Amino acid sequence: MAVGEFALIEQLQGRLGGGGKGVLLGMGDDAAWLDPAGQSLVTSMDTLVAGRHFFADVDPADLGWKALAVNLSDLAAMGAQPRWCLLSLALPMRAEGYSPWLEAFAEGWHTLAESTGVALVGGDTVATDGPLTLTVTVLGVAEQGIMRRDAARPGDLIWVTGTLGDAAAALDLAFVARGLPGYDFAGPATQAQALEARRLRPLPRLDFGRAAQAAGVACALDCSDGFLADLDHILKASGLRARVDLERLPLSPALRDCIDQDLVRWQRWPLTGGDDYELIFCAPPSLTPALLNIAHSCALPITAVGRILPADSQPTESVDIYWQERPLALPGIRGHQHVF
Repeated sequence: MAVGEFALIEQLQGRLGGGGKGVLLGMGDDAAWLDPAGQSLVTSMDTLVAGRHFFADVDPADLGWKALAVNLSDLAAMGAQPRWCLLSLALPMRAEGYSPWLEAFAEGWHTLAESTGVALVGGDTVATDGPLTLTVTVLGVAEQGIMRRDAARPGDLIWVTGTLGDAAAALDLAFVARGLPGYDFAGPATQAQALEARRLRPLPRLDFGRAAQAAGVACALDCSDGFLADLDHILKASGLRARVDLERLPLSPALRDCIDQDLVRWQRWPLTGGDDYELIFCAPPSLTPALLNIAHSCALPITAVGRILPADSQPTESVDIYWQERPLALPGIRGHQHVF
């Protein structure tokens, strides 16, 4: 017997539709009724499409995690506390084929939602002749303002949380495994697994983002399109320039084994590769001790990789890239391309 849209909605509601803080009325009515209790509301939305943002054969549990994680990362970059979310699913298969898929998807989603305190309060499902498509809206709250892209200042240090480039390297391996154009490289299976785990299950830096904002950091964004492209968003919004020392970009042990001193790989993965969902933030040097203490309490490494410079009256580029004190030409491709 075919399982209809209402049954799928009931399955989602039963699996993910529990109440949460500030939820006066959640899933099951025409709309959710939420109470931010006098705090500022911060919201973001992303759409993920099979064949463009993820492979169609992805494990649905990994997809559930990542669909929520990429949106929570936007809230982390604002220094907001996530509270609620909405989920829209456009499903291309017959409804009876989606019950086990949805159960696995809900498992991955629920694992992250539970650990971050996010409640699913509504959404929609629809059948489609097109690819599987997910749209997620997250809502968070902020008590003392937010971090913004346009708040960098000359003299600020440019920081990065965690490590960069793992997801881009893993995507290259996934492309090659599927017979698609990609950058092939040899390495042990454990190394490939570590890189793939970072690609499929990124960790939104929510605790650090909130603590950094409370400590006085005014400028941040999440690194999703590639470090160089996302830093450029800050520089354009703030009307400034920057210097970055390429060798300072933080690498995981798995990626460092792949890169060594290969400048092509440095530029391809940590500099311009995407899907990291780390934070890039800018802060005056006086905040360095406080930021290092916050990073220690969050068990999260942070690395200063460059400095914000005053605007140039006739700039040729917004970023000066150096490798071991030698200037480098910027690569032709500046960021992650969501095209499979």
